[in-house]
Amino acid sequence: MHKLLGLGLSLCLILGGSLGPASTGYAADTSGEEIATVEASEQSQDIQEDTVQPETQNEDAEPDVQESDASGQEQQTQQDASGEQETTQPAEGTTESESTEPEKADTAETADTEVPETRETEPEELKENSFRYQNGEPVHQPQVYSRAASYPYAWEKVNGKYMNSIGQVIEGATKKGIDVSHHQGTIDWQKVKNDGIDFAIIRCGYGGNYTSYDDRQWLRNVSECERLGIPYGVYLYSYSENTEDAKSEAAHVLRLLEGHNPAYGVYYDLEDENTTGTVSNTTIGTIAKTFCDQVSASGYKVGIYASKYWWQYKLTSSVFKNEKWSKWVAQYNTSCTYEGTYDMWQCTSEGSVSGINGFVDLNFWMSDSEPDENAVSVSDRNIISGSAHMQDYGWLNSVKNGVQIGVTGESRRLEAFKLSIGSGYGDLGVRYTSFVEDKGWQTYAAGGQVSGTTGQNRAVQAVKIELTGTQAKNYDIYYRAHVQDYGWLGWAKNGAAAGTTGYEKRMEALQIAVVPKGSAAPGSTSNVYKEKAVTGGVGYETHMQTYGWRAMTLNGATGGVVGESKRMEAFKVDLLYPQYSGDVEYRSYVQNKGWLGWVKNGTMSGTSGQGLRMEAVQIRLTGEMAKKYDIYYRVHTQDFGWLGWAKNGAGAGSSGYSRRIEGIQIKLVAKGAAAPGSTSGAFKDRTTIQNVVYQAHMQDYGWYTTAFNGSTGGVTGAAKRMEALKISLENTAYTGGIQYRAHVQNIGWQSWKSNGAVSGTEGKKLRMEAVQIQLTGEMAKKYDIYYRVHVQDYGWLGWTKNGAKAGTEGLSRRMEGIQIQLVEKGKTGPTGGGTAFRTK
Repeated sequence: MHKLLGLGLSLCLILGGSLGPASTGYAADTSGEEIATVEASEQSQDIQEDTVQPETQNEDAEPDVQESDASGQEQQTQQDASGEQETTQPAEGTTESESTEPEKADTAETADTEVPETRETEPEELKENSFRYQNGEPVHQPQVYSRAASYPYAWEKVNGKYMNSIGQVIEGATKKGIDVSHHQGTIDWQKVKNDGIDFAIIRCGYGGNYTSYDDRQWLRNVSECERLGIPYGVYLYSYSENTEDAKSEAAHVLRLLEGHNPAYGVYYDLEDENTTGTVSNTTIGTIAKTFCDQVSASGYKVGIYASKYWWQYKLTSSVFKNEKWSKWVAQYNTSCTYEGTYDMWQCTSEGSVSGINGFVDLNFWMSDSEPDENAVSVSDRNIISGSAHMQDYGWLNSVKNGVQIGVTGESRRLEAFKLSIGSGYGDLGVRYTSFVEDKGWQTYAAGGQVSGTTGQNRAVQAVKIELTGTQAKNYDIYYRAHVQDYGWLGWAKNGAAAGTTGYEKRMEALQIAVVPKGSAAPGSTSNVYKEKAVTGGVGYETHMQTYGWRAMTLNGATGGVVGESKRMEAFKVDLLYPQYSGDVEYRSYVQNKGWLGWVKNGTMSGTSGQGLRMEAVQIRLTGEMAKKYDIYYRVHTQDFGWLGWAKNGAGAGSSGYSRRIEGIQIKLVAKGAAAPGSTSGAFKDRTTIQNVVYQAHMQDYGWYTTAFNGSTGGVTGAAKRMEALKISLENTAYTGGIQYRAHVQNIGWQSWKSNGAVSGTEGKKLRMEAVQIQLTGEMAKKYDIYYRVHVQDYGWLGWTKNGAKAGTEGLSRRMEGIQIQLVEKGKTGPTGGGTAFRTK
């Protein structure tokens, strides 16, 4: 067993471990599959079952474990009790080459640079030795291939979620980035940005504060990221063995960062085995603290990069528990199995990104910490969390205090959000409301409830948020909105509105910061809320069968539920931002009750809890509002669909037909201006108008629902035959009547029937194929009777009138539906649909 361990260690030292932040740029293996490195200290049966051992493996040796962190090291057995590790110092005096580190900068780039050195002379050139380098040379890793690594969308976003190399969702990943150095050569950053890369971590240099230790591509890379607006951070490869080295490396970073502001801060790359790796874990902690304290004192966010192996076995000092330090973990695997908290995961060194020749490291920003460049500094990250429902993506992962909720830069609307207070804060809560497109301000939601809408394609346009409970006095809650065309607006506070109303601009993101009472705002508090007064606007709410009260709808949008056969049972109407005095009054015509009394300004009209349908409405303005505006309204009614627009107190809907209202639209129009649409047929009153009434006998259904004046009789779309028909007139002002006859399968044309008698057959399963309809007496002189039929295979045929044939003859096609309409003589009747009657 000892011989096997020694053999494994020798193999690791010769071939190296997995890669770290600076991508090596070596050629891809011919298999093109994802690398999974080997670590003897961890074992996962799931991964083992999906992998194949490399051909170079000793068949007599014990099998390596398949799941591994990025280091792939098996050196734990050589550590002494203090955690120090025996390593070999690099050779001295090595000649520089294109891939050797540290390299010397081009003279033209650095000749005029003034360098604040921390040593009298430059040290001997060091060679990197870590899990990704041997004597400064990048090393390829032993390959362990996954049979599923051919997943075509590895490390890409699919349906709003990032996927790993075997097609699984990377839980918690919110952004995708790369880390680069001079090994990537000259990068086309525009192509990188266009390829879905959200951020970059750029190597600025390595080692102490000498210009020859600056990364040769640093200036170009940082300039391009700033020019193109690509959020970036930086890292420095460390050779520190003591605090003096760490101070020089901090000075190195600060010199290069002068005039720059990396959104993702500064990462200290701890991985070199022949320098930092030779000292005790306690000393590594002291080195890291020295570097991070010096850099953070200059106003930069700081973090640590290391492999999972180092995080577990070397970075054990308590200083690494500093929550203000970002953690960047390298583990080349299908998921990051590091059990501590971390902000960024380096998942592979063999990524492919447009604009970069060869391989590049891929990283994912994880949502349990700051996931974006806009995150603000707060003293308590856990006090509040929130999530957004975004267009196309649905619900995003929850983020914490100070962090952006939503997605910017993709022109997607924020449709809903929810907020929660963390545990352990006593009697502290949060409530919030949103102004939703076409609906207005919603009722307040509380901790964890949804504000806004899902599944309706409506944008949140503004928000109000406030803390509640006895502990609210100890905090201020700030929040700001990222709005279409405007970007980030200023910070609102404690219940004030943020965003826009009246401009029809979508919110795309929301950011919240809960801070101790009296703390400074996270940023500018100007230009917080843009409001355009909706002059003479009107809002209305509907109480619907099954759903209850629906959210307020505004200015001509549809209230209610159309297309689901639900009855409207009550409604409320109110004026928004009125510039003149006056009220809006309204009443309902209700099943079994008739017309109810007039109510006004947001009071309920109709019933709730009684299961009674509204059938008609009347709405009117009073006072100065009535002089300045007309109020138009129309309803969507069972079987009739949308009726015409009524105005100023006229009826809209029906009475005497037993038809439910399903939807309503209401709109204010300047006095005398054009109506929003057709005003024809706004109200159907069976007790006062002349009606043609008809009923069809249908296959499987029997006698179907009675139809009136142009509505559909029968059943279309269900492939059912019409077998018989009854037609009559109601409320006629003239003498005369109506006659009709049917063409029936196997029978042909039957004799004429009149005034409600049955034409066709019942119980014989014979289809009607055609029909003729005509008026008699004075009715024939005063009216035309129009009709058309819906026929198997043909659909609706054209309109015809006054006794002409409609349907088919000799084609064996069933009638399925019919529409009949009375039209006064001399007026235009319905048209369209082509031929009304077809024969062989």
